[in-house]
Amino acid sequence: MAAERLFFALWPTAPVRDALVAARTTCLGQPERMSHPLDLHVTLVFIGNVDDGLLPCIETAADDVVLAPFMLSLEQLCQWPKQRLWLAQPVETPPLFNLVGQLQQHLLACGLQPENRRYRPHITLARKAPPIVARPLGLHWQVQDFVLAASAPGRSPSYRVLHRWPLLHR
Repeated sequence: MAAERLFFALWPTAPVRDALVAARTTCLGQPERMSHPLDLHVTLVFIGNVDDGLLPCIETAADDVVLAPFMLSLEQLCQWPKQRLWLAQPVETPPLFNLVGQLQQHLLACGLQPENRRYRPHITLARKAPPIVARPLGLHWQVQDFVLAASAPGRSPSYRVLHRWPLLHR
């Protein structure tokens, strides 16, 4: 697994994914790289390249998460102009940040430090994209689980789900 980069993410259900793809088609202009519909996700914690021996510790970190399902509202379709991304941005909700914080905390036992940059939840819809005007999205997603995913260059879709954990009280 050395060439793959690991990350925890929220993976949308088919109806949410379809709604995101439909919203993306309303944007004017043609990006150089549209995100594959099966690659749409909200990254929770980026882990990166790790040795296969660390995978059991990473999975145990996820096993220890305690959080009930929650509603994630994707409030707007917008752009990060500097990065030339089209994206869907959620309302910053406490359960989302709780999930990220728990994963970061549990990963410390694996020797994995959180990224230094501020967490900015989003779903990348397109890269190398022309400017767009932000617009309301109003999409509501009942988050029931989270995943450990892997990415590797040269594939389409580029990501694959390795493991899925349900959100529940324990």
